[in-house]
Amino acid sequence: MLGPLLLFLFILILVVGYYRQTILSYFPSVNRRYQRLPAVFSSNSFHNDIENGLTSETFDLEQNIIDGDSRPGLEDSEEIKRIMKTDNVTFDQARLIRQQRKFKTNNIDPQTGLPKDPKLVTFS
Repeated sequence: MLGPLLLFLFILILVVGYYRQTILSYFPSVNRRYQRLPAVFSSNSFHNDIENGLTSETFDLEQNIIDGDSRPGLEDSEEIKRIMKTDNVTFDQARLIRQQRKFKTNNIDPQTGLPKDPKLVTFS
């Protein structure tokens, strides 16, 4: 009675192991290991960013438009808008929160900007 169950589990583990890449491709969080370059794949523009409220006195996008900047717009503007909405913060605060989160994921101290790597050697 226990033999067929163990055989079934063994075969199931082998099949899942063999097809794991195909199975994992159906989950978007696993599929986003690396982010695509926004300059190549983004349809965003500085005009759209200004319309969405992604500008301030300290980060003026209108000057980019006046200067004829050909870049496609802000990087990760969707994430900044989501932070503004969920945390109820201004554009500048949302940019700061996003940058601090990005530092944390890359093992960098958000306060000092220095890597947290214990093997780090700096020369001053």
